[in-house]
Amino acid sequence: MVRIRLVAAVVALAAIAVSAFVVVRPAAAMGPSGCVWSPLPLPLPDNASQGRVTAGDGDWLAGTAGSEEPNDPDEGVLWHRGRLHPLGLAFGLDTALHAVNPGGVAVGRVIGADGFPHAIRHREGGYEYLPETGGSSAALDVNPAGDVVGFDGPRLVVWPATGGPARALPLPDGVAPYRTAAIDDDGTVVAWAGRPDATDTLRLRGYLWLPDGTRNALPDGDVRDVRHGRVVGATGPGQATTWSRDGRAGTLVGGDVGVAINRDGLVVGTAATGESLLWSAALAPQPLPPPLGHHPGAVTAINDSEAGGYSFPPDRNDGVPVRWRCR
Repeated sequence: MVRIRLVAAVVALAAIAVSAFVVVRPAAAMGPSGCVWSPLPLPLPDNASQGRVTAGDGDWLAGTAGSEEPNDPDEGVLWHRGRLHPLGLAFGLDTALHAVNPGGVAVGRVIGADGFPHAIRHREGGYEYLPETGGSSAALDVNPAGDVVGFDGPRLVVWPATGGPARALPLPDGVAPYRTAAIDDDGTVVAWAGRPDATDTLRLRGYLWLPDGTRNALPDGDVRDVRHGRVVGATGPGQATTWSRDGRAGTLVGGDVGVAINRDGLVVGTAATGESLLWSAALAPQPLPPPLGHHPGAVTAINDSEAGGYSFPPDRNDGVPVRWRCR
């Protein structure tokens, strides 16, 4: 049996979680400048039949791909303006990419022979491990400078682009990071963290660390991403939300959760029905339909010009990667 520690297990499983099927009419979605957001399946490596987009930045989308065989390992893949760049298995192990920066540097994790996840980075044509001290780790986001945020054992850490040991980000006593963390262009970090209460219910909230090390607590909610000081996620029972650095909240109308934001302020996320949505600063949410004939999956990422995610072809239980282009 594969052993994965709790925090890192959630990270690994979040990357492959499948949304319930919902019926969405494949109508065109008008973008913020009157363009149409059109869905297009993305190519897969020759040996892969399924995959999904997990992250995006610049002109890049990142994700995973694999076969339908349950024991076959997944490999890391990048797409640059829709063109496939297969990265293969990192060190021959099951590989997941969680983030990519505008320079094409990608980060994620492998599942090692010891059964635990270990943080990896792909740059300059090859994979490398990130240093760890806790026996397991996962890299969750990377900014344009190359700074990486993730988990090293139970600690939330930043691996600096200049090399050297990871820098731990302090949390309140008894609080541990959980599932997501993101790093902004200036080094600001946001993460979801919490502790069990007296009834063993996990109580979670967002935290934000400024570049000078100052930690601020955000209002209770699910934190997913940050760009240019704007945080996206959800509050309460399914209310998609944005926050400023000082905790001021704004509602993403009609949304359940905001999952990613780009440098122009475009946000992607989902409605309570599971429908994929896009918000701009000026317009109501726009639906992101699946490709014609596909069942809906989910939107998971946005870069400078594309949204990314996955959908399900007819009579298939495995998703395929999709991008939406604003035309």
